[in-house]
Amino acid sequence: MFKRTVNLVESGEGYSVEVLGRTGLRYTEGEKRMHIDSEVLNASEIAVVESSIQAWDSPFEAEVIDDKKRAVILENIRRAFTFMNAIMERW
Repeated sequence: MFKRTVNLVESGEGYSVEVLGRTGLRYTEGEKRMHIDSEVLNASEIAVVESSIQAWDSPFEAEVIDDKKRAVILENIRRAFTFMNAIMERW
C-alpha cells in the first residue's frame, strides 16, 4: 500500500521516494537515505541515473550498495512512480 503527498510516495513496506524538483530524488529505506540523480522529462516521465545509486548518506555510507541492492532500489522507485502514474526511464 502506498500513501502520497505532493512529491513524496511512502510505501507500507518501509521505503519512500521523494522528487526533489526537476533533478534529484531522495530515496529512504528505514533510517537510511540517499540522493539519486534524476531528471524530470515531462509531467509523467522521470529518468533515473542508475550509476548514482552508490552509497547511503551518513552515518550509513560504509554499507556497500551492490548490484542486487541497486536492483531492489530501482524496482522500489519504479513501483512508487507507477503508483504516481509516472514512467521511470533508466539511464
